[in-house]
Amino acid sequence: MQSNNVLVANDLKRKRIMKTLLLSLILVSGLTAHAQSMDVKVKDVDASQDTTISIKKGQGTQNKKVYTLSEGNEEIVGDKDVLKKTAEQNWKKACDEYKKEFKEMNKENKIVSLSCGSMVCAKEGVESTCQSKATYKVRVLSEE
Repeated sequence: MQSNNVLVANDLKRKRIMKTLLLSLILVSGLTAHAQSMDVKVKDVDASQDTTISIKKGQGTQNKKVYTLSEGNEEIVGDKDVLKKTAEQNWKKACDEYKKEFKEMNKENKIVSLSCGSMVCAKEGVESTCQSKATYKVRVLSEE
């Protein structure tokens, strides 16, 4: 009877060891599967020449564009005219032309603000002249 008890005890020990081994095997295979799920596949890369592939985790610091703000002003003067109203129209045409030329020269940069400013008319003899101080602000791509 005592040998039966020893056999049963040994059998229980073997079952516990087998359960522990089985659980350990499941745990290890689960971790391996998790580690394998974080792979990166690279297809259709021309390997005829030296190729460098860089993989980084998190926010990249490369290829950030840095802009600076450039600002300035210019004098806009309309053509002289005997009538003040016509002189104002001449200033308006000069303002529109200034804005058009500025935008054409500034295709790759970005205009933040562009203003012809407030018009001031002055009479010189019988003729009137209208003028203003135009201001601009432009975002310019800085050298990296």
